Amino acid sequence: MLLKILILLIVVGVIFGWDKITNLIKAFFQAKHEFKKGLKEKEEKEEKPKIKVVK
Repeated sequence: MLLKILILLIVVGVIFGWDKITNLIKAFFQAKHEFKKGLKEKEEKEEKPKIKVVK
């Protein structure tokens, strides 16, 4: 499976240019980082419940 993905990346890199492949990989890792960052922020919000007291 990894071999097929690697061959596909090489073929696409030769056809479209290596700069597009590197940009795609950078964008993937940046999106992964932003997703993890969003999950951490969501967990922090869930840990602090808001309790309202009505008199």
